[in-house]
Amino acid sequence: MEITLDKFKPKITRPFKRKNEYWVKLIDESGEYIMKFKSPLEAEDAIYGLLDLQVYGGKVKLKLREGNVIEDIQVIELYKPSAKELLEEYFTD
Repeated sequence: MEITLDKFKPKITRPFKRKNEYWVKLIDESGEYIMKFKSPLEAEDAIYGLLDLQVYGGKVKLKLREGNVIEDIQVIELYKPSAKELLEEYFTD
């Protein structure tokens, strides 16, 4: 099953071991998704690779299988604000 999420800004958990695999959860308003890896190093690499998405958010296409397990994630657009927008947001809050 493929779904497209427009405002995907997940909170990403640290890798945890389950059934001889390392799982990482991506938690968003739209739900909870799981990525599975064979080693903790692969899981850590994925977390660092998703850092921009975690900070800024974006539009993604997820290919899911049963249990909301992500088989493939494709970042279509990253909502990275300009420096001016970041400064305005910082000084108005």
